[in-house]
Amino acid sequence: MYRYNKVLDAALVALMAYHLVISPYTKVEESFNIQAIHDILNYGILPENLQSFDHKQFPGVVPRTFIGSLILSALTKPLVVLLSVFGIDLLNGDQSNLQLLVRGILGLVNVFMLIRLRDAINRVTFRDKKSQTKGLIGFWYMILLASQFHLNYYSSRTLPNFIALPFVNYAFSKLIVGDLSGLTWLAFTGIIFRLEVGLLGAIIAVVSSLVFGQSNIVANIVLLSAGTLFGGVASFAVDSYFWDRAVLPELSAFIFNVVEGESVKWGTEPWGAYFTKYLLQIFRPPVILILAVPGLIGDPAESEKITKNDQAESVGESESESELEPKPKSKPKLESKPTPKFIRHPAEYSLKILFVSSILFIIAMSFQPHKEWRFITYTIPIFTLQAANGLSNISMKWSLGFATKLLTVIITFMVLFSSILSIFLGYVSSFNYPGGEALAFANDYIKQAYPETNALVYLTVPACMTGVTRFQELHAATTHYSKEAESKVNLGDYDIIIVDEKQNEGEEWELLHTSKIFQGVSVQVFYKLMIAQKFDSSTIPRLVRLIIEDFLSGTNESLLTLLRSTIKLEDYLYVYAKKKKEK
Repeated sequence: MYRYNKVLDAALVALMAYHLVISPYTKVEESFNIQAIHDILNYGILPENLQSFDHKQFPGVVPRTFIGSLILSALTKPLVVLLSVFGIDLLNGDQSNLQLLVRGILGLVNVFMLIRLRDAINRVTFRDKKSQTKGLIGFWYMILLASQFHLNYYSSRTLPNFIALPFVNYAFSKLIVGDLSGLTWLAFTGIIFRLEVGLLGAIIAVVSSLVFGQSNIVANIVLLSAGTLFGGVASFAVDSYFWDRAVLPELSAFIFNVVEGESVKWGTEPWGAYFTKYLLQIFRPPVILILAVPGLIGDPAESEKITKNDQAESVGESESESELEPKPKSKPKLESKPTPKFIRHPAEYSLKILFVSSILFIIAMSFQPHKEWRFITYTIPIFTLQAANGLSNISMKWSLGFATKLLTVIITFMVLFSSILSIFLGYVSSFNYPGGEALAFANDYIKQAYPETNALVYLTVPACMTGVTRFQELHAATTHYSKEAESKVNLGDYDIIIVDEKQNEGEEWELLHTSKIFQGVSVQVFYKLMIAQKFDSSTIPRLVRLIIEDFLSGTNESLLTLLRSTIKLEDYLYVYAKKKKEK
């Protein structure tokens, strides 16, 4: 199955790009990192420029680390310089394309780390040595990844969880092959980006040593401590500089959210919500949850009885015959069958360890009253790997009987349905960013109506929470933006306002644009199609033919119109311009 790897890799990149392009804006949960990246790229990191940073004006309830923003800025800056050589200035005017570039880089890093997991599981799969379909677990893993929505949609979003995710998957790729330095990476990531990652690392250390006996608990504690120490020192040094005070952001967040219990202000849910709600939302339909059960049968790196001559190959230490020392001559002996020796692979049970640890991690996170699906996002690749192992166990027995064939076909259709649903959910989600869409419209209006004169723009809080970032502002001396609370400002002082309530237009304001937000999905159009088909049997065939013709001609207008008719929207933001008084 290795021959399909490049195609599946490209498909995963294409899915990430699809979600990126169709939803180019961001939400409030992503705001700290995306604003910090903007400020680093535009102002640099010298002390005299830090006062222009967004976090100085809007610090948030708890400090967040700048390390992820620094890394993404460092990856982006060379491309910005290179493109400027070819006359493409991403720092001039509206920087929306620069925001897309930043998010695209993060998305690619996440995709590459997911692919690294595939390569890791393929390396330790013993049964591949005797199989005609080598790399089967990795193949199904990529198929199941491509069928998902959440991981592909959010992989390019600057949520702290998805900036941490590449480090987590890198650590998993080490643990899968039996390299326990992955624990160090989990601890390092936890103390810098998200403390729950450190909890996951601690659970893996305990399960690996005390449950499966794969490692030594003392050595694991040392590895975790090393990662915590190095990560803590790095975070303290970098973040104290940017926040201008001694701070370890994740420790501050832990005290605020857990010790002081302030996270409950953002809502609470029952203990079992992760199992009864969020896992079912992440895996729709729950094919991955179902396949995880047969995935427990047979570990990819499970030990097997192998001969002494096979030992070197099993542990990856084979040598060529020319390098072997000459043996002394001895009397000929009768040939005998080699005695099997039980060789334990260093990665034995690694997938089961990660899967059991993921379950225990979710149980532990369930004790925190405030719950969000992104807090357990690190378990998604492990669930997917476990399901891929289960699906490979089933598909390898394709020829054993009708029941196995039927089960494989049913699962295939479920995966296909999940893929279609994922693409549709991406389209639906693109209507959740009215603030970004409203600001894009306002900027186009400003370019025409205020080409030389100053323009003051006011952005209400709902607009800032649904897509507005500094990247989208016009970087010109004549345009100024305000994001203060509406109660603290006089709207009459501004030329353009983006608000969530209609204004009394009268002689002062002119409504330029209304931005809408997603309200729900309607299947009424399909009901109407069925009725029309009943009276005219050529209705649906004509529609299908029209969609195909549009696709072949390079457009998808008919399909987009059909999809758009399934989305219910409601007015959310209003863009007003102050009427210019006649002289």
